[in-house]
Amino acid sequence: MTVLHRILGRTLAGAGLLACLAAPAHAAGFPDRPISIIVPYTPGGSSDVVARLLGQQLAVELKQSVVVENKPGAGATLGTSLVAKAAPDGYTVLLADNAQTTAPSLYPRLPYDAVKSFTALGMVGIAPAMLLSNQPSGLRSVKDMRDDVERNRRGYTIGVGSGSPSHLISAFFQRRSELNLMMVPYKGASQAATDVLGGQIDLIFTNPASAAQYLQSGRMNAIGMTGTERLPSLPNVATFQEQGVKGLENVKYWFAVLAPAGLPADVSDKWHAALAATLAHPEVKRRLAELGITQVAMTPEQLQGFIAEDRETWANVVKENGMQLQ
Repeated sequence: MTVLHRILGRTLAGAGLLACLAAPAHAAGFPDRPISIIVPYTPGGSSDVVARLLGQQLAVELKQSVVVENKPGAGATLGTSLVAKAAPDGYTVLLADNAQTTAPSLYPRLPYDAVKSFTALGMVGIAPAMLLSNQPSGLRSVKDMRDDVERNRRGYTIGVGSGSPSHLISAFFQRRSELNLMMVPYKGASQAATDVLGGQIDLIFTNPASAAQYLQSGRMNAIGMTGTERLPSLPNVATFQEQGVKGLENVKYWFAVLAPAGLPADVSDKWHAALAATLAHPEVKRRLAELGITQVAMTPEQLQGFIAEDRETWANVVKENGMQLQ
């Protein structure tokens, strides 16, 4: 049983979140200047959306300006490295996602350690990975894709952030579905989505936070998603498991807030309390649910263990499936 499964089994909405994250705040003087949340991707993607949602309420809780800074590049390792090297004073934090745990398998000479170089502040939540196509393509299921391949004898182009979670998830889906996907590298999900809309590429893997705007407007189709259950917010999107593609049930996106290693305990305590209050705020909870993100309560120690375990999981996937950067 994984760390996430054990925690999910014990998670209670609302009260559990506060109990896990809240801690007494006694950091004298902190914060006395603006705080930066580093997003290691271009604007408009899911991490950017989540960071800005959190930032608005964190500014209220911390009584200080919170600025979201986009630092894309090198499969999210550029922005992550900036946070790892930042002063451990609480003024620079990272909105981390799966790249925290996938990058070590693809970039063996990273200038940071995914676990040891950071202080875990809190888990935001998890979300399934969703495969989208251009609306005019008519592709709305894995069966549609296979029928199209049978008729036209072709493969598909899919936009990925080179070395990013979307890259590994796309490669994993390709192996499990036995469909031919040509990976097209992008710096960010929003750029790839623009090219899907324009017909330059066929597909993109993203999560509901990014997919919602395209699905609601009818500009993209959802082919399927990872996980074992459909989302209440998107009840018409079938899982890949339902469509006969096995092995993707535990593949998911996650979001968490991390600070540089060595963060003083009093500053860490104040961050825990502010993040707990932010995640418990009704409007934040509502928006996260709309974005298909399920909140998961974790203590900082549990989050640290989850990151370490997820890193090993993806290392095994990369090794067993022979995945490489293209």
